[in-house]
Amino acid sequence: MTTRRIRSWRWVAEALQAIAVLGLPFVQVGGESALRFDVPSLRLHFFGAAVWMDEFFVVLAATLLAGFLFLLVTLAFGRVWCGWACPQTALADLTARLDAWRRRGGAPAAGAFALYALVSALVAANLLWYFVAPGDFAARLLEGRLGPVLTGSWAVLSAVLFLDLALLRWRFCATACPYAKLQGALFDRHTLVIAYDARRAVDCIDCGACVRVCPTGIDIRDGLQAACIACGECIDACEPIMLKLRRPAKLVGFFFGEPGTPRRLARPAVVALAAATGAALVLTVAVAAERAPLDLLVSPASQYEPRLAGDGRAVNAYTVALENRSRAPVTLRLALEAGPAETSVRPEAVTLGPGEHRRLTVVASALGLGGAARSVEATFSAEAVGGGVRATRRVPFAVPEGR
Repeated sequence: MTTRRIRSWRWVAEALQAIAVLGLPFVQVGGESALRFDVPSLRLHFFGAAVWMDEFFVVLAATLLAGFLFLLVTLAFGRVWCGWACPQTALADLTARLDAWRRRGGAPAAGAFALYALVSALVAANLLWYFVAPGDFAARLLEGRLGPVLTGSWAVLSAVLFLDLALLRWRFCATACPYAKLQGALFDRHTLVIAYDARRAVDCIDCGACVRVCPTGIDIRDGLQAACIACGECIDACEPIMLKLRRPAKLVGFFFGEPGTPRRLARPAVVALAAATGAALVLTVAVAAERAPLDLLVSPASQYEPRLAGDGRAVNAYTVALENRSRAPVTLRLALEAGPAETSVRPEAVTLGPGEHRRLTVVASALGLGGAARSVEATFSAEAVGGGVRATRRVPFAVPEGR
């Protein structure tokens, strides 16, 4: 006879989640953190890609995708997030032994609170590692130069997590979690839920096992409730009793809607949300593919007036801002096109390191624009040597009087 079957799988899922969340800040791709928002440079490092602040439309599209996907999963599979992936549930489950020590009082309770503080400080630091690389965080901590912002953030996060673990735990899910309140508007008659099969009420011996093991303290026999986190503890508690009594299992179990109702997965709301999720996925892929690895800004240099050279060339100066948003160094060839004119620029090339931003003055000259024109529209370009990366900007090219 198997017992605690669902709990065992949930422990595996939560342990993997903890390893992933704690370990991800230490993973590096291309010399940078796999996932970190760098505050000083306003860049999001995402598994080898660097998303700059002016490219956050990519993050917006990804957030839209995540939102639709979350709604779709909730409508179809209920509170699977709460029971299997929510950090609040994972933290409460992984520190359940400490909660047992706390209830014993005395020295065990003191030890539990001390370990609560340690876990809270570690988790709070882990959250900050998604903004400051863990190696840099540790070095600054050991040298006493963590700074007021990081120190204050660490202290506040640690205090909040400590109070959560020591006082709230699963009660947060039942009383304060906004998602618990939202689920009533998302569920329908065919959503996957944990339910009591009232058709078999005669099989229930009123032992109270399902109530005793429920972390949020509800009685599943009273019907679907917002406090249910779909953890399956009541199923694990009821099933062995039913088997021992030689009665069918699943008196309490996972059902799509009320027990006995036909399953209907492809219903209009699910199809509509699936379509919206698909559209958001296409949008996210499209905007990510349109990201340029090179950013180029060009404007006339106000400190240099256009002039005529001795050989009749018109000379203009531009302030050029270049940003290499790739993970590899790049050498860029600079050029200016102004109709049929013969043009040249100085400097002709510039090399940028990974993520480097450089601002420079470029002097451009043109011969053969014609005497009548006073200004023409030109194209300034920066192209990687070897091809593959090119950026262009339309700029005015002034022809001084006296040609």
